[in-house]
Amino acid sequence: MVRSKIELKYIEDVQRRRVCFSKRRSGLMKKAQELAVLCNAEIGVIVFSATGKLYEFASSSIQQIIRRYITSTGAWPDDASRLLAQRAEEVRKLKREVARLESENRSLRENLEKAVSDNQRIIYNHSNMETELTLRPPSWNVGLLK
Repeated sequence: MVRSKIELKYIEDVQRRRVCFSKRRSGLMKKAQELAVLCNAEIGVIVFSATGKLYEFASSSIQQIIRRYITSTGAWPDDASRLLAQRAEEVRKLKREVARLESENRSLRENLEKAVSDNQRIIYNHSNMETELTLRPPSWNVGLLK
C-alpha cells in the first residue's frame, strides 16, 4: 500500500484536527525516543497543544537539556531574563511582607498572652480592617486603683 501525499494546510474540522494532532504528536515522540536509543543522542521535545496542554519527551532530564541548549547557544531570551528578575523581586517583597506579618502576629500573640495572664479585658478594634488589641484592666479593678 502506497502512502499518498497530503496537502499541508490547516484542518478546519475540530475533531479531525484533534485526531491528527494526537497521532502526529505520538509519532514525533516515538521518533525522538528511537533517535535517542539508536544514536545515543540527548533529545528533548516540548509540544503545547492548541488548548495549552504540555507534552514532553526527554531522553534524560528536560531541565538539563534546556540548560545545555542555553549554555551552548547563549540563547536566553531578554524577556525571560527580565521576567526572571521581576519574579525574583516579587519573591523578595513577599518574603519581607511575610516576615513583617509574622512579627506582627508574634507581637499580637504576646499581648494576648499578657492580657490573659494579667486577667485583663481585651478590646478588639476592627475599624481599619486591622487587628488592634487594647489592654485595659477590668472595670471592677478601676475603682480599686483609685
